[in-house]
Amino acid sequence: MSGLYITGLAALCIPHPRRTKPFWHSVQEPDSTWTVAGRNFPDTSWHFGQRELVDVSDYFSLAGIKTDLTQCASYERAVFDLLYYHIEQNSRMVPNVQPTDINDVVDFERIVSWILDLIRSGQLKQGEAMRRWLTIEEPWVDV
Repeated sequence: MSGLYITGLAALCIPHPRRTKPFWHSVQEPDSTWTVAGRNFPDTSWHFGQRELVDVSDYFSLAGIKTDLTQCASYERAVFDLLYYHIEQNSRMVPNVQPTDINDVVDFERIVSWILDLIRSGQLKQGEAMRRWLTIEEPWVDV
């Protein structure tokens, strides 16, 4: 594990520099609902290392949020982490978000390329189901 970082739905609610955030929800003080890789969510640093992490300390400072967490998954890595946790690790649907909720802000093509690389290297068993979730037409995939 290379350090804690905010990911999943929580990361999709945090503004990143020069990007529009995918979800309209606001982020409150840190609590048990934040998805934090290495704490209550899987850490995908085995694939990404420190890539696709965004420093959100300026936003937290401006919002008056006091936390030691300063790294947040990029929107694309946050979606990959969601798919990895729910589909790959737990063989279930991704709750509380549909592809059409976020596809105008999140670059699905990048995520698909990561999934295809991991399928080719034999590191994903449910890679095709993860990829199908991103096709938008069929978000309720069977896993």
